[in-house]
Amino acid sequence: MAHLKEVVDRISLIAFTQQITKAMKMVSASKLYKIQQLLLPLRAYTTQYITILDAALQNIDKADLVHPLTRQTAGGRVLLIVVASNRGLCGAFNKNILKAAYEEVTTRQQEASATVEVLVIGKKAYQFFKKSNIPIIETYVDLLSKSNDEASSELTKYCIEAFQKNRYNEILLAYTAFKNSAKQEVTIFPFLPFVPDLETHSPPTRPLYYIYEPSRQLLIAQLIPEILKHKIMHMLVESSASEYAARMATMSQATDNADELLKALRISYNRTRQALITSSLAEITSGAEALAEA
Repeated sequence: MAHLKEVVDRISLIAFTQQITKAMKMVSASKLYKIQQLLLPLRAYTTQYITILDAALQNIDKADLVHPLTRQTAGGRVLLIVVASNRGLCGAFNKNILKAAYEEVTTRQQEASATVEVLVIGKKAYQFFKKSNIPIIETYVDLLSKSNDEASSELTKYCIEAFQKNRYNEILLAYTAFKNSAKQEVTIFPFLPFVPDLETHSPPTRPLYYIYEPSRQLLIAQLIPEILKHKIMHMLVESSASEYAARMATMSQATDNADELLKALRISYNRTRQALITSSLAEITSGAEALAEA
């Protein structure tokens, strides 16, 4: 039978822990709400960019779409950009994205015999890949501490320059996409070369008489880097939203678990206290009977 003081100490410790998990849950919920207010307009803004590009690509031949960021070459070097978090206590958020990224790297190394490098964003990603024999770029580990616009501009500039200088033949993005507060999915998709799907651009039902000044090719050349920048921003924002959602769910579960432990400990406390009272009463009764017999 546990000592009464031990049970009281455990109740106090778990109650204190529960206060921390509740506070972390509320903070994560607040941050998630704020970043959702940023994510929804960002999606609408990016959709408009893509709509303009779709209009410019209508009735265009693949041979006319000449841009250094659309150049495709086989084999060579591959860069995988992996976004994790700087902190833990967010459930399987980091584990899932790092596991998927590592599998992608090993699969490409085995099947395509390609040289794969990893650009890590977030301390958890850096700690994970630092233990492997995969070449990593650690310049952008603290990118999440910068503003979304500054971070996306910096990373997009690096990717475009590296691709144009033939440092990499392909660049991939790996992050956790935010669906809703209860669902997040690990996503890995190609970033460069930029390959618009011309097959989906069906001829318009009526003629479109756009005047491009100075030219349609220049408009497309200006749109592609902007769309790439917004893809990077989407990646960073959605990864942050997924982290906050995962941490909120984890802290909510931890709070519920603390409730169950407190209930069990209070029952144990009451039983222990009742047993002590019963034992004391038995001793008093025995003593009284002994005095009466004497």
